[in-house]
Amino acid sequence: MFPESCVVRKLVLTRDGSFGSFAATDILKATIAIIYRQRLGQEETESLANRYLHTQEQKVRLGFEFPQRRDSFTIGRLAAKLALECHLDDVLPNDVAIGSGVFHQPIIMGASVRCCELGVSISHSDQICVAVIHHKGHPIGVDVENLAEADVVSVLSDVNARLRQQFFKLSLNEYEAASILWVGRESLGKVLTTGMTVPLKLYEPTSVSEVEAGFKLSYKTFTQYQTQVMAIDKAWLAMTFPAQTKIDFGWLRGT
Repeated sequence: MFPESCVVRKLVLTRDGSFGSFAATDILKATIAIIYRQRLGQEETESLANRYLHTQEQKVRLGFEFPQRRDSFTIGRLAAKLALECHLDDVLPNDVAIGSGVFHQPIIMGASVRCCELGVSISHSDQICVAVIHHKGHPIGVDVENLAEADVVSVLSDVNARLRQQFFKLSLNEYEAASILWVGRESLGKVLTTGMTVPLKLYEPTSVSEVEAGFKLSYKTFTQYQTQVMAIDKAWLAMTFPAQTKIDFGWLRGT
């Protein structure tokens, strides 16, 4: 039973391309957890942390000097554990730790063989935290942001006229266009494990189109990936995943 402040859902994936060395039933699985931070009180947060977090994670979170950093770490780990609990019903979330790799990317650390096959992507804004559990053979990157108005000009500064026209034809204003581009960059950077360390021009999409639950970004440099961006509770949620995969996001319209 998940808290009312959370949405946890197994995603429906289909794919036209290959599955690598894995069966479709293994690789086409992903679970998302969304925590609405303003609905989650401090007492409930502490209760969930004691229930879901590994002792190693508890030690890390209690070591933060600043409450805001501690809260972000805690909510991010909780979202990952809620998604993991739904994804694997035979694994106790507090037996698994979410550690960090050399690029500070989240890494699932658990004794279960099934855990070793899984990856996780985590993102949070002031209002929302999102985590996605996925198979390592089918990478997924997630980002959620509420872009500051002051950042709109800088985000759009090097966007070419053709792409600007595509946003205009979709009746998107400059703030919406900048938000979609920004969360798209972030989620693509997470899939590639490059973050914002490469020239941002490489992340620029070649096209933006409207899809069922939001907008789809396609790329020239990274043709193997697509990004879908959706509005969610005054923020923007982006998910980047293989281009030949389809994910049903229709349920998001009711959140």
